[in-house]
Amino acid sequence: MKVRYWVAIVAALASTYLFLTYLGNSQRTELLRLIKPLEVTLHQTGIKGIDCIYCINLDVRKEKWASMERKLSHQGMKANRVLAINGWEDITRGQIKKIQKPFKARLNRGRIGCLLSHLSVLHDAKNRNLNRILILEDDVSFISDMKNVSAYLDKISALDPEWDILFLDDWSLVKDLEGRPPENRPGSTMSEVIKKSKETLKGTGFVRTYFRHGAYAMIISKNGVRKICDYFAQTPVFFAYDLEFNHIDKIRMYETNKDFVTVDGAISDTCSKPLKSF
Repeated sequence: MKVRYWVAIVAALASTYLFLTYLGNSQRTELLRLIKPLEVTLHQTGIKGIDCIYCINLDVRKEKWASMERKLSHQGMKANRVLAINGWEDITRGQIKKIQKPFKARLNRGRIGCLLSHLSVLHDAKNRNLNRILILEDDVSFISDMKNVSAYLDKISALDPEWDILFLDDWSLVKDLEGRPPENRPGSTMSEVIKKSKETLKGTGFVRTYFRHGAYAMIISKNGVRKICDYFAQTPVFFAYDLEFNHIDKIRMYETNKDFVTVDGAISDTCSKPLKSF
């Protein structure tokens, strides 16, 4: 009788383990399947210390890319246009459900497309073994001389050799269009950490941050690329991309206290389906 009892328990535990493994593998397989290879042709960035600049842009938003080209040229920068994954057209509801298992699907197609586009960039940078990359979204404007970013890179590397992400503005809830407070992620060890106040590191030009919205202009180190890729390879998606990496354990995120960029969130294509432009 006891033998049968323990056999039943072991069988139940094995079934639970296999089911959870299936869910994780299903989500991970779907994410990796939807990530696309990129064509990178421009390796001269115009900013010392940056190996490659990626600018994410939907193919149906050619006017936004034309605007970005003018802005980049004015700054003496060269960026690779990354054709974003159009979640509104290319992602099905079934795929979204798989990506978000075991959680209930809570993200719209635009946010899933944004997530996959950024992950495509990160995997490309990882495969190319790049040291530092700058990722831009196509709704940013430059408000300071971007060549001065090089000095900030030298300073942050001296301040914290293990830094992961450097955002090119000092973001605050005042600037955030949605004004959402930090949320808890089920099972996350970061649920309390992200509620910590930002730390202004006096005399350094940097702010240490634990929570923010927006992935529109950020420099990511090789170590940061690895951390983010590993996180999404192992963790089911719950939040939009910019809120997920707030929950990555031991990620080291900073902001410049001088704004190099601003963003026009009103023209974001993650909230509503973009109209085709010519």
